[in-house]
Amino acid sequence: MNIRLQYDLEFPAGVYYDDRLQLNTYQVTMQLCTHLADTHQVNIALERLKCFVYTELENTVFIDRADESRAEMLAVLGVNVTTLPADPVDQVVGIMLYCKLNAIMEGRMTVDSLNIASQLGDQVWYLHDAEDSLGMFAVDGWWHSPSAQHHTLTLDAYPDNVIQVAPSAWIEHGLLWPEATTESSGNTVVFGNFPKNAN
Repeated sequence: MNIRLQYDLEFPAGVYYDDRLQLNTYQVTMQLCTHLADTHQVNIALERLKCFVYTELENTVFIDRADESRAEMLAVLGVNVTTLPADPVDQVVGIMLYCKLNAIMEGRMTVDSLNIASQLGDQVWYLHDAEDSLGMFAVDGWWHSPSAQHHTLTLDAYPDNVIQVAPSAWIEHGLLWPEATTESSGNTVVFGNFPKNAN
């Protein structure tokens, strides 16, 4: 049985726009629809939604990915950065949320419509639903991935003998789907046997 819900949230974030970093507060109202009778999976879907917004996006800085050097500089300074395919105006942030939240809930629940307003946007509400065009978000990007990824930056340069392990946010927060298995990922640990320095 499909159940229709409304969920409202608010979160602070920065915006790098027009060569200025400004602080902003977003208000979001969503109309949701469940697609399973399994309340456990529906609850996981809603917890994923909240986890993504309040863990990944809260206090992030939204920035156009075309300004890659500025985004990388902010990230190197320890700033949580979210790269977008256009200037980070409210409408763009809203469409990103519509796509990404639907992706991370993986069909257990969907965002049918999403309305967004912000302090910097003078509390003008931007509305988006399934019948509206996704525009630049129609192309493949992190906003269609069910992971918690929210940028396109590749900052870390590791030597060839170091493997970077990127843990899943859903595992860390206990938000895997019940059917997900905990089988071994096939990772192998290799112990080096280095000769001692004779000197």
